[in-house]
Amino acid sequence: MRLFKKRWVKILFQLTGIALFAVILTRIDLHKVIGAFRNFSGYYILYALGIMFLFTLVKSLRWRAIVALQGMNVSKGRSFRIYASALYLGVVTPGRVGDFAKSLYLINKGLSTGKALFSSLLDRMFDIIFLVVIGYVSLLFFPGLFKNQLLLSSLLFAVVIVLAGTIFFRRDILHRLARKFIGGTVPSRFKDGLQTITSDTLDELGHLDARRSIMISLLTFAAWVLHYSFFIMASRALGMDIPIAVLAGSISASIFVSLLPISLLGLGTRDMVLILIFSRYGLSREAAVSFSFTFVLVYLIMGVIGLICWLTAPFDLKRSAGSKGNEEK
Repeated sequence: MRLFKKRWVKILFQLTGIALFAVILTRIDLHKVIGAFRNFSGYYILYALGIMFLFTLVKSLRWRAIVALQGMNVSKGRSFRIYASALYLGVVTPGRVGDFAKSLYLINKGLSTGKALFSSLLDRMFDIIFLVVIGYVSLLFFPGLFKNQLLLSSLLFAVVIVLAGTIFFRRDILHRLARKFIGGTVPSRFKDGLQTITSDTLDELGHLDARRSIMISLLTFAAWVLHYSFFIMASRALGMDIPIAVLAGSISASIFVSLLPISLLGLGTRDMVLILIFSRYGLSREAAVSFSFTFVLVYLIMGVIGLICWLTAPFDLKRSAGSKGNEEK
């Protein structure tokens, strides 16, 4: 009975964003939103397909580099299919938790659960750090978007930097904090297993040196430059005259709220954030919702690419575990 109640609470919680989106739709002129996309010709769709393909390719190369730290050799083609499949699963799950599905491949190849989760966690961590940095820098150029903007954004930036530094340089602190947290919150029958998984994940950080960190950071930068360039192009196609720095901050904020497990594809939460930001520059709610729909377009494109990869080359979950270092094409 308790599990049944928790399931319904979770479902209701995840419907919050969708309900918010429905409310927003009742307060805008949908004809204006639809009309804004008249400039989206076949050229822009092809451009979006090309950008998303390159984005997925670069991010798959980054994941491949992370996996290589663990002694796993995955071919470029295979890593692309795995990463694209995980992006598809991320699109159809709240908070994009499906992104972590790529760890299933590593588990099937012989890694423990904790070690397999490391690549997905590090993959997302580099993304979050990049988004925080870009968002913070863009806010410095345009103060006054919200009350106490400099103070709050600086605090968030400082927290992220401290956490990143702790993760990379003081794993002993993380081990102690994890043990205390698990010991105080997790039921006894799960403690030992979760402690092992957590320790295995944190221990993998020891493989990350300065040279590899720089390489992964450069791949992260290249991937997100591609991602941001599409949204900047899309804003111009929608007729929005808004500074690029503000767009960068808006894109970062939109991606952040899409990671919250309270909506599907960020519907509602992302629209509200964009409405608040765009209103500061005299842009209408319709403009904010139109721009928000370009995120849905991107997720759909990534979903289609990922679905094709998932259907043609799933993670071979039924195959027996292989040895480390074996490359698959």
